[in-house]
Amino acid sequence: MAGGLTQDFDAHVLFTFTQVPERPALANRITRVRRWFTVAFVESWLAAFLFRLKMRLRAGRVPLLPGLCDMLNRALFDVSIGNAVEIGPGLMMTHGHVVIDGRTRIGRGCQINPWVTIGLSNSRKLGFSLDGPTIGDDVHIGTGAKVIGPVHVGNGARIGANAVVVDDVPAGATAVGVPARVVRRARDAGQADVRAAAARSGLSGHDERLVDDMRRAIAEYRLGTRTLRSMVDAVLGAFENASDALRPAESHLREDLIFLDAVAATGGHESRQVAAAVDAVERALRSFNDAPVGRP
Repeated sequence: MAGGLTQDFDAHVLFTFTQVPERPALANRITRVRRWFTVAFVESWLAAFLFRLKMRLRAGRVPLLPGLCDMLNRALFDVSIGNAVEIGPGLMMTHGHVVIDGRTRIGRGCQINPWVTIGLSNSRKLGFSLDGPTIGDDVHIGTGAKVIGPVHVGNGARIGANAVVVDDVPAGATAVGVPARVVRRARDAGQADVRAAAARSGLSGHDERLVDDMRRAIAEYRLGTRTLRSMVDAVLGAFENASDALRPAESHLREDLIFLDAVAATGGHESRQVAAAVDAVERALRSFNDAPVGRP
């Protein structure tokens, strides 16, 4: 349980957007203490802690205390998580107001926004079943969404705000609407668009230098000679100065760049999500370097 709790806490630290000044030392310490206080007592990291503590107490057959953990979760965060639910480490429930019930499994590193229900079905189509959804790793569930019944949501999928999911969602896909329908905008499809744009448009010398500068910044970040903040600033600045030839890559990488910028703003460090976002940026840039296009 300790590893799961640590990753739950780390997930919330990354999304607590309080920039920590490096100097003066007193301001640095005060800001860090304030951020940790916010994460521990205001944000709903504590809800994940209470759920995992409840499950540990139930496994040890401790009386009364598991029910007290449930009561605290409902009273403090409006979070209700059933006893048959399994949740991997790194869970982030941004502001509480979440119901999860039934025999439901949630993978690692998932983010659940407010007013989300994940649980049982009582529809004419599916009938009543104690089996809830099976949700993969790194899934983002938007505000007000409902994931109902024994459906499967693949790794890296995104559920749009207020969507009602009653059918399976493939890995990497985005599902929106009522009932939810898959939008074919998975990462691989977006990468194909970037490759196609690279193949049909030769870059100017200016854009070539910008792509080289961005890839060099990423390489230096991986070698530890450049901070995440410096690397993100270099990439964002290069895209701002680029021509329309690089717009497909910038559009495709929008969510990754926003995520990296937010992590850098909090003083966050390397994580699986950060590494995946950096890899996505580098792949898109490599498409332009490797494409067999004519040079002016």
